[in-house]
Amino acid sequence: MEHAVNGSQGKALSVYATNDGEKVMEFIKEMQLDPDQIVSVEELAPQSEDGTVVLTTVYKLLTQYLDLFGKPTREFLKKLFPYAQDIQEKVAIAEMTLDRKTEDFQDRQARAATFADYLTEFKSLKIPADKYMELIPTIKQRVYSICSSSDYRPGKCQLLVVREDWQAKGGETKYGLCSSFLTFIRSGAFCVAHSTHSVMQMPEDKSAHIFMAGLGTGLAPFRAYIEQRKFEKTKGHKVGPMTLFFGGRYSKAEYYYRDEFEAFEAEGLVKCCNAWSRDQKQKIYVQHKIMEEADSIWNELGREGSTGYFFLCGSKQPEKDVFAALL
Repeated sequence: MEHAVNGSQGKALSVYATNDGEKVMEFIKEMQLDPDQIVSVEELAPQSEDGTVVLTTVYKLLTQYLDLFGKPTREFLKKLFPYAQDIQEKVAIAEMTLDRKTEDFQDRQARAATFADYLTEFKSLKIPADKYMELIPTIKQRVYSICSSSDYRPGKCQLLVVREDWQAKGGETKYGLCSSFLTFIRSGAFCVAHSTHSVMQMPEDKSAHIFMAGLGTGLAPFRAYIEQRKFEKTKGHKVGPMTLFFGGRYSKAEYYYRDEFEAFEAEGLVKCCNAWSRDQKQKIYVQHKIMEEADSIWNELGREGSTGYFFLCGSKQPEKDVFAALL
């Protein structure tokens, strides 16, 4: 089991978040639903088993399965308006699907209106409990690179998660579902997840020089790489050098695992080349630090017979700049 969640083998964790239970109960009360009503949902049954259905309660359906607080599309409105009992509300919902009402719908999108917001706004909606599955999509998995080596930390699977937030039109701060779920989950609670493969595989050659460029939470797999090399070193293996290029805006807020990396660097396990774009007047980015290590990179990656590796993880935006620096 531990090898299935070993970040040094390029593993990632697909996490299925759940909606906030209190918010779900508020919605259930406003929609006059019975949280304990049993509903039969064919769409949730395993695809490999024909003729099977899932029996669950309304509360569990809205908490564990449906993306109730996600952002709807206009297709949702097309499916929704027939359930309105009041003719004026039926027309109001239907009109939002028309091209001439595009700006109104986009304004709602900018304000981060959710499925729940639409459903509670129009008071005449009468939706049978078993029809919610047809209106609201299921909660999608979110994939996080595992930032720990299970050899170095037996029994552990650690993730680097920064809570996603943004300001909607009108000034209200909104938060990402899965990052919030992981931020506030506590010991004793359960989390539905499964491991998945990544394209990033740590080289089998323990002596190979590994160059790593991590941008923001893209640091995650490289922490696992360094931990794996630390484990191999403690087992008596001769391990090659590692160079980490890590980029962010402010070191105080974004230097994740700072104490660990400084300790690993002091030990000689890794060389940390950090780029903080806002800590000084002159903006410094990862590509600038890469160019400072040009000779080392050429010796390990460019010259004939070189055996080094270069990995990049994180935001796609600086990808071209990093690639240009390497060339």
